[in-house]
Amino acid sequence: MKAPLLAGLLLTGSGLHAQEAPVADPMIPVRHGYAFDRPELLQQQRIFGLAHGVHLLLSACHDKNENADAAQRAYASWHERQREAIGAVRAALAAHHFGAQAGQAQWQDVARALGLRETVYPSLGAISLQEACATLPAALAQERYDFAAQLDTPRDAARE
Repeated sequence: MKAPLLAGLLLTGSGLHAQEAPVADPMIPVRHGYAFDRPELLQQQRIFGLAHGVHLLLSACHDKNENADAAQRAYASWHERQREAIGAVRAALAAHHFGAQAGQAQWQDVARALGLRETVYPSLGAISLQEACATLPAALAQERYDFAAQLDTPRDAARE
């Protein structure tokens, strides 16, 4: 089944080119990496990583792919439903990783603080970009990408 392949891919890889601000010097975080001792924050970091992977894949699909239109339509619908949750997660992580400078932290700053990749290509492995782009609509329909519901129902991070 292709959708689980994509789900695994998005979990391991992780740029939000569509929401990036103009390039600026990277900010220096006050905290790096994942908060394994704080389950709620760890859940937000996981959600951010998944959203980051989705954005990276969509950007790659736009570069050169026959499935770009279907991927864009699925993404637009998904993002409309998840926009508020993603924004809240980004703001919470900016506060955690950048403290008093949180208001200046952009998407890429948070991604760097978490050690996320800036391109999806290393995560593709044996999966072709065409196959990954073709499975994006089905993947975004999965429960794991319903971030709003996940934030409403906190999970035990140890179970995942």
